[in-house]
Amino acid sequence: MDRRLTTEDINWLCKMRIARQENLPLRGVPQSVARRLTMLRCVEAVGQGQYSITLRGRDELVDRELENKFS
Repeated sequence: MDRRLTTEDINWLCKMRIARQENLPLRGVPQSVARRLTMLRCVEAVGQGQYSITLRGRDELVDRELENKFS
């Protein structure tokens, strides 16, 4: 689990996962969040101002969900 991710980052990853499940690109991601998540390879740019979650990003969410479940 990557401890560099903030609560805001995790919230945006959740939104991106939902958008990916609905097969829709997500717009309106704050530039600072998009930059950080892209550098950590949790999301990828799919168009002008559009981002999609990567496998690493989904794994990060699963790890956090499992951690919360067993805490």
